[in-house]
Amino acid sequence: MQLPEEVVRSEILDWWEDERMKIALTIPDRLPALFYQVDKLVDEMTVKDLLRRAKYQTEQIDPFVTNWIERLYKELTHELDESFRVSAREAEGAAKYQNWSYGEMATAGAAIAVSAAPAAGIPFFAGGLTAAGTVVFGLTLPFTGGGLATVAVAAAAGSAVLLAAGPAVRSKAVSKLKSNLKSSMHEEIAKRLLVDTKDGKPASLKQVLFNELQGVALKRLEMAA
Repeated sequence: MQLPEEVVRSEILDWWEDERMKIALTIPDRLPALFYQVDKLVDEMTVKDLLRRAKYQTEQIDPFVTNWIERLYKELTHELDESFRVSAREAEGAAKYQNWSYGEMATAGAAIAVSAAPAAGIPFFAGGLTAAGTVVFGLTLPFTGGGLATVAVAAAAGSAVLLAAGPAVRSKAVSKLKSNLKSSMHEEIAKRLLVDTKDGKPASLKQVLFNELQGVALKRLEMAA
């Protein structure tokens, strides 16, 4: 039986809100595991690595973090696609979106959001789909280009001690330097995964997922009209 349009629209908005909440809770919940792995990479750094942090970071840490984010992105996008299929089957019928992928729905929804017309009749829902003037969809993830380069300078103050001090002082300095580096990386990684960005900076993972989810919801609302 075909549900009334207002009921379908309400179901779509409820789905959108529930999935946003899941994204907002899942990413922070996964962060400790990533921090643990990054800390292990920092612990493996030699004195030479600490003196050449930018090189070690570019070759060892950035690729690991990038791959981790890509895996999480794919995992969550797959879950969102499955959730979309279940929600659509219950609200609009399975046949309605059989020729649409989740990514195609997201892209089509983005086009609605940036058009001159109100987005599916609810203007408040149209905001936040762009970053730095460009719609962010697909696997344009936070660590593409640039990585954690800013962190490489964060622990620079202790470098002279590593060269000039005796073994005991050097060991303490190495420990302190690694601790500072871990803290700086944790902060930067959290920003790249969770914090809304502006001024041309890459979108966070949360932003990318929110944008795509919102695009799918917008397209569903349009098709329900």
